[in-house]
Amino acid sequence: MSVDTLRRWEAAGKIKAMRTPTGHRRYDLTSLVTGNEEVNTSARVISITEDTLQQIAKGLCKYEQQIFKSPSDYPNELQLGVDKLALACVMAGVSQPIQGVPDFISRWAQIPLKEWNIQLDFAEELLEEQLIEEQKPSGFCIETAEEYFDESGNFQKQVINEVMTKAAQKPELYTSFRRYLIEHPVITKGDLDVDSILHFKPVLEILKNSYEKAPESYKLDGIFYCCGHCGGLMYLSKNDELKCENKHCEKQNKPEKAFPTDEDDEVFWLKPDLRYFIHRPGKPELRLTERLRQLNLEVQLYPELDKYDLHLVFSDNIVWAVDVKFWECAYNLAKKVDKPIPRLKHQPYQDSFFVFPDEIQSYGQEYLQEFRTYCTVPLKKYQVMFESEFVKKVMTKLEKHK
Repeated sequence: MSVDTLRRWEAAGKIKAMRTPTGHRRYDLTSLVTGNEEVNTSARVISITEDTLQQIAKGLCKYEQQIFKSPSDYPNELQLGVDKLALACVMAGVSQPIQGVPDFISRWAQIPLKEWNIQLDFAEELLEEQLIEEQKPSGFCIETAEEYFDESGNFQKQVINEVMTKAAQKPELYTSFRRYLIEHPVITKGDLDVDSILHFKPVLEILKNSYEKAPESYKLDGIFYCCGHCGGLMYLSKNDELKCENKHCEKQNKPEKAFPTDEDDEVFWLKPDLRYFIHRPGKPELRLTERLRQLNLEVQLYPELDKYDLHLVFSDNIVWAVDVKFWECAYNLAKKVDKPIPRLKHQPYQDSFFVFPDEIQSYGQEYLQEFRTYCTVPLKKYQVMFESEFVKKVMTKLEKHK
């Protein structure tokens, strides 16, 4: 545990210190207060909960954002969470305890949770995960952090709620806005200004506020590159290799594309949570929509201001509702899904499905089973599947009703 951590706890009144005759501090760990309870050092164990994990994940994500803008101190969430881990190390007698945030980021954050060697009060399904991959917060880290991107709450939810309000009398505006974010993860400032005025005047400021200037550090030889699969901006790894933020895109083996621009224009990209929670799942949402329409099926995208993702109507007037989910951790997703897919008033569905992109099909049936196991909404096995399997299910139904 670092000296700075102990002094910070002393200043906050969390731990008692005494001075030796030579002026050195000595700390009494039995006096350390966390919340409203004192630590029992005789137990030699401090359990780290999922709340602490979320606190650390939030701090890591906020810290990454700060790096692009200006150097600053570590976020409070990250510092406090690591302090708890450092104490747990001391109590557990770990041979190489954490020595502050930099040490945590360089070591523990880059290994699976099961290798932390302290008492973890986590679901077993989380223990294989890690918080940092390729020097960036992992998908698991982002999903665990939840509402971290904006000081006043989840920015993505703010954007969606504002657009919903503006589009209350014109639902197609919401669908167009959301499609625009999905199809334009990277854009020049000039194009953004023009499109905002021509096509999105009622939500002009919301659209502009959804983007920020792309980081210069992402350039390779002075040029920005976009992923050949999802279209997102690629970054340079520590080996100066182009990488997509979505690690699953690499498996698609599609070459990157130089982003066309001129030196007089700026390049913008979606803000972090919009990239992860709108653009990332949005690509398979649009892809699935097109695949189903090619089967001459009636498909509505984001019906009634996004009650769910896809509304399917068959020729026999049977209606299916689909929610597409693109999460790394099935356990985290299951905790978020606490209600059945809502029904539309004018055309309620007969069946509903949770569909996962083919990009994560390699996670296998265990992923689907984990989602069903921890989801509080009762789901039958046939209601949870991967994208290609769902398309086959649709085709089977169409064949039966020819």
